[in-house]
Amino acid sequence: MRVDDRNLNGAAGLQTGRTAESQVAERTGTTSGAQISESQGGDRVEISGTAGSVSQALGTSSAERAQHMQKLAADYRSGNYSASSLATSRAIVQDALERKDAAR
Repeated sequence: MRVDDRNLNGAAGLQTGRTAESQVAERTGTTSGAQISESQGGDRVEISGTAGSVSQALGTSSAERAQHMQKLAADYRSGNYSASSLATSRAIVQDALERKDAAR
């Protein structure tokens, strides 16, 4: 990345421990929709809106999966769970095929 700012005088214009990109974003007032967190020590983290959405979706999916697994465990303990070997084998093969396609 190249920063073309005539107000910078070499290293003296940069603040220690901060990237030129974050300083430029502060000066221009733009963060392109990023979520910003800054600590008292001056550390700064920027996460894109897309990354935040992905993280939220994964968290929701994990919570739903955990709840589903708890229900299956309770059904199994009570004797109300019966698995179809045909459905299970098809699901295993389908998952393997999807993972193979995703790896390409």
